Amino acid sequence: MLFKNVIGQQPAKALLSRMVASERLPHALLLLGPPGSGGLALAWATAMMLLCENRSSDDACGHCPSCLKASKGVHPDLHFSFPTVGSKMTSDAFLP
Repeated sequence: MLFKNVIGQQPAKALLSRMVASERLPHALLLLGPPGSGGLALAWATAMMLLCENRSSDDACGHCPSCLKASKGVHPDLHFSFPTVGSKMTSDAFLP
C-alpha cells in the first residue's frame, strides 16, 4: 500500500511521511479511527515506506524487493497483530 493509494487522511499522511523522511519516529504509533476509516491502509503504507530501499521524500517506490514483499504481506520485518479471544486463538485466523 502506497501513501498515494490511501484515500483521504491528508494531515495524517503528511505527518507520517515527514516523520519517516526525517527519520524521527516514536517507538510506537497508535492510529485510531472508526471502522472503515483506513487505519490499516495508513499503517501499511507507513510500514512500507519505512521498509522501502528507494523511497522518495513522500512515498515508497513500490518496485524494490522490500516494497514487493511488503505489498504482499510477506516481508520478514512486517508483522500483523489482531485482538483475539481465547487462549488457543491466534492472529493468523484474522489476516484474510
